[in-house]
Amino acid sequence: MEAITERLKKIMEDNELSSSQMADRIGVQRSAISHILSGRNKPSLDFILKVLESFSDISSEWLLRGQKAEVSSGQNQSKNGGEESVEIQGQKTSRKTVEKVLILYTDKTVEEYRK
Repeated sequence: MEAITERLKKIMEDNELSSSQMADRIGVQRSAISHILSGRNKPSLDFILKVLESFSDISSEWLLRGQKAEVSSGQNQSKNGGEESVEIQGQKTSRKTVEKVLILYTDKTVEEYRK
């Protein structure tokens, strides 16, 4: 299993960020990134939360454990015309519908998909 530092490096690589840019983006001191990437320090909960808030496409399961996020056995999902309804422990909640999806490529081009 790869370590969380490897997943942080992957985030930086995928977003073409230096360690200084990563620190600025998530709002931590530059030395914090350096110490975590070198293995000197382990990331704190506050650090992990800042990463997850700054990179909304990153799942907490992947960042913490290297696993894809999945619906647990206590949850049932159904999709109706783009709107998602989730039942958790007998309570149904409705989620927002997707209006558009943007795909940003490394060559700075963009594709947009609308419902």
